[in-house]
Amino acid sequence: GYKYRVKRSQRYFEGLRVLPQWGGSCFEPYFRRTFEAFIALWKFQQQHRGELEQVDGYNMQRYEIGDIASKIGQLFYFYYLRTSNITSLNESYIFYEAIRGRQYFKSSRAKPEQRMTVLQKKLRFYARFVVVLLLKNYRALVWTLLGELTRLVEEYKTLDAFG
Repeated sequence: GYKYRVKRSQRYFEGLRVLPQWGGSCFEPYFRRTFEAFIALWKFQQQHRGELEQVDGYNMQRYEIGDIASKIGQLFYFYYLRTSNITSLNESYIFYEAIRGRQYFKSSRAKPEQRMTVLQKKLRFYARFVVVLLLKNYRALVWTLLGELTRLVEEYKTLDAFG
């Protein structure tokens, strides 16, 4: 089911972080496995979203969809860093732009106790997106996102995150 796919994808994703930055012999197959796990998870949540969003079922939140999409964007970015494959950077941008446009991290349905978690995910997403935009030299959009990021940091402060 869904929870199994989420756990498997997260386990693979965490495994990528511990791979050495040099020597690509084990990177490619592990990356492919991780990417395939996330694509399968993405397709599963698309096909079963109605069931997953039911309150008496899994009760999937919109930010969870954003989290999956963000991880796929991170995978493309990570692949770009390892291979300098510009297509991967472009794919990362496409995913990040879609996440922002669809407002997956909008916390309107999030429970009060989840609001901080959603905001932290959104802050990390914006930081990653800004880096991708800088690499693509999309300066106008960088300034727009930095303005949005500043407002998010202020919102984070009001939640007494530092206190």
